[in-house]
Amino acid sequence: MSDRDYYCSMKFKFLKIDLESKSVLNCHAARPHRVDFDWLNKNPGQLFNDSINVHERKQMLVNERNSSCEQNCWFAEDHGAISPRLFQKGPAKTHLDPVTHPEIIDLTIGGDCNLTCSYCCKEYSSAWRRDLHTNGPYILSTESDRYQLTPLDQVLLKVGQKDLKKNTDYLVLLDEIKLAAPTLKKLIVTGGEPLLDNELITTLADLRLQSDAAVEIYTGLGLSARRFNQLLPLLQSIPNLCLILSAENTGKFLEFNRYGIVWNEFLAKIQLMKDKKINFVFQSTITNLTIFDFVNFYRHFDKNKIRLTFAYQPKIMALHVLDPTSKQRISDQIMELPEDMQEQILKSMNSDPEEQHRLDLAVFLQEFTQRRTDLNYNIFPQTFLTWLRLEHVV
Repeated sequence: MSDRDYYCSMKFKFLKIDLESKSVLNCHAARPHRVDFDWLNKNPGQLFNDSINVHERKQMLVNERNSSCEQNCWFAEDHGAISPRLFQKGPAKTHLDPVTHPEIIDLTIGGDCNLTCSYCCKEYSSAWRRDLHTNGPYILSTESDRYQLTPLDQVLLKVGQKDLKKNTDYLVLLDEIKLAAPTLKKLIVTGGEPLLDNELITTLADLRLQSDAAVEIYTGLGLSARRFNQLLPLLQSIPNLCLILSAENTGKFLEFNRYGIVWNEFLAKIQLMKDKKINFVFQSTITNLTIFDFVNFYRHFDKNKIRLTFAYQPKIMALHVLDPTSKQRISDQIMELPEDMQEQILKSMNSDPEEQHRLDLAVFLQEFTQRRTDLNYNIFPQTFLTWLRLEHVV
């Protein structure tokens, strides 16, 4: 047993189901594991209590460091940063029994997505898969698996929505949500881009959620204006709905970090949601590439509708992987943010970066830009680019 606190309540109440990869995560920040369908077919309604999930909860109850939390939470906390666990008040002891029921299910409905966000990857974006298929892998020392296609990725490139939805395992996983519905407090729908799913509204209706269950749909608004307009009345029909808009930058920074979005079109869609009285909040993912314009974003939008999350995957985009001059400039800029935001940003930016992360970040930034003819990394401060040893590009 360690003196350090390794308990997290999210392990006892949160389940993420990925319909496309047929995997589950026992917290949105955990490492995924494949579903054992032979076992699940004999134990319907017990997906949350498979052997891996129960074992990891037992570890937490005796304060053992959990391996599936290494990639995000323990990495962040080892660097003195705000991890997803700390951000969500996970250390508060809420459960003592390793066998329990989910209160929150995050349903990854599919990987269809038109965007290649800078911190995203092939697991959650078909556009990222297409990039790697067309242009080949990114050659990095610390993130090699993230930026090259596996045989499964190649298969998923060829699988359409209709084929995915006919799959028996897909239907079994949806049944698990129906069985969990009586005790479910919140359903979160993620992607990909959920608003590209042709059966999104029908699927939600079929899950038989309780009348008071909250529904959150995460979207980058990476869909055409025409499709968005057609969806608005259908979205209005979903009880207890809140759209979670993934954004943290304005103008050229938004178009860089959430490549595939046009700033003016993004603003027009937000105005439409306001006109239709659709509830929404912003979820801003803070990385070393998104932080430079975040204060401008905060100024532009309703301050009460922005919540933060910090990305630690890929590690090269953790907030502390910055040059000292940029850190000081950002520290000065964020003084106009609420104190809790300031504290989280400063703490996550505080430690020194590893040299290999700096080198790989430079390779990534150059490669990411070169693959997209209308992008230019000169939008970033010169001191940051000099630290990365990147040459000025026209």
